[in-house]
Amino acid sequence: AQGERRLVPIRSGAGRYEVWVGFGLLEEAGLRAAAAVSGRRALIVSDEQGGPLYLDLVAQSFRTAGFTVARLEVPAGEAIKALPWVERIYDAALDAELDRRSLMVALGGGVIGDLVGFAAATYMRGIPVVQIPTSLLAQIDASVGGKTGVHPARGKKLIGAFHPPALVLCDLDVLTTLPEREWRAGLAEAVKHGVLADAGYF
Repeated sequence: AQGERRLVPIRSGAGRYEVWVGFGLLEEAGLRAAAAVSGRRALIVSDEQGGPLYLDLVAQSFRTAGFTVARLEVPAGEAIKALPWVERIYDAALDAELDRRSLMVALGGGVIGDLVGFAAATYMRGIPVVQIPTSLLAQIDASVGGKTGVHPARGKKLIGAFHPPALVLCDLDVLTTLPEREWRAGLAEAVKHGVLADAGYF
């Protein structure tokens, strides 16, 4: 139902963090991040697909919560999961004077989550990252678990790090903008999780 929230606490070897699922979470992103981290500087990274839809709203929510906010918008697509784009994020973080207590925010699908998560894992040997996935597939899979990484020129999934997020916000309102193909990809991932989990869940 509209306005409903559900908390899923994650406790594993990779770390402990909260996953919130519900409607209207983008407007609350700054307040929820402020409760999860101590720093008050944030770099929000999105792509040219999700940025025009959500970046202003999320940036304002962080400012309202007392954060100094920097923004970076990158191209959409798998090609940006590469080290040159990690360096762009490092440059934006340095320009914004992010330190060890600051955080990065991944606002987008799985590519953004992996890219920003890896940048956060390696910037100053690791700073907090908040995952705000905007696709069903990313909400189900890429935003949780702490797997991050980029692709070098000679192969996929050769560079990465486990870096659990400080917080995950799955706002169901964003799913209304998904094309049918993205819905199908996310639902297929849900079925796969059910098969891997147990018969009752499946």
